[in-house]
Amino acid sequence: MTLSSCGRAPELRVNDAVVILSPVDSNPAALYFTIHGGPEKVYLNSVLSRSVIRSEVHESKVDPKTGMVTMEPTRKIEIPAKGTVEFKRGGKHVMLWGVNRPARQLKELEAEFIFSNGDRIIVDAEVRAATAGDADKKDAHSGH
Repeated sequence: MTLSSCGRAPELRVNDAVVILSPVDSNPAALYFTIHGGPEKVYLNSVLSRSVIRSEVHESKVDPKTGMVTMEPTRKIEIPAKGTVEFKRGGKHVMLWGVNRPARQLKELEAEFIFSNGDRIIVDAEVRAATAGDADKKDAHSGH
């Protein structure tokens, strides 16, 4: 007898979450992570955290005419079934305003990812200070 499928069914999950703080405290931090799609297409609707004042899902884009990088808030991001979507510098990311002192001191922030199918995934994100290498990577958020 041959098994047609030996692996687990795909599961919606979030990993590799990291917050990069701005070198300027009054500027927002950026949250980067990877989402792995489950058995059906869903949308990431929002990312919340009790450790911040406000969060927004954003996407950086390059204007083909001018070459300028712009950043826009977005209402939802499609996560394809069994697909992977990376939130990284120069692309999709979550801006975090007002990361609180405990998250900065503990170097960890709890983030809740809310999806269109009702799933809520809670992830502990590592909190890091911006490094000199981060400053060299310019996008619509200088320093992020």
